Amino acid sequence: MTTAGGPPPAGGQHRGLGDRVRRWWQRADDVRTGTRWASVATVLGGVVVAVLCLALVLRGRAWAWIPCVLAAAVTFREVRYLQRVARGGRRGPRYQENAPR
Repeated sequence: MTTAGGPPPAGGQHRGLGDRVRRWWQRADDVRTGTRWASVATVLGGVVVAVLCLALVLRGRAWAWIPCVLAAAVTFREVRYLQRVARGGRRGPRYQENAPR
């Protein structure tokens, strides 16, 4: 029995949907545009959490300041990272540049 995409892989195992999606994502990742989608998702998630917590603060929940400030800080840091990468800044670990060779 063959899969819809062609002959079965070596070893007689059939690829599942998860494997096909993973291979598609790897191919799409090979043609990167330079955007780190995980960072973009972090920014969007941080904005959502910060707005929801700000709404809770406005309704009188004082405890909501803590997650609001944390989400805003993480979002701000990710935005600065994305800007630095877009300018062609360093991508590696922070202290690696002065490491002995």
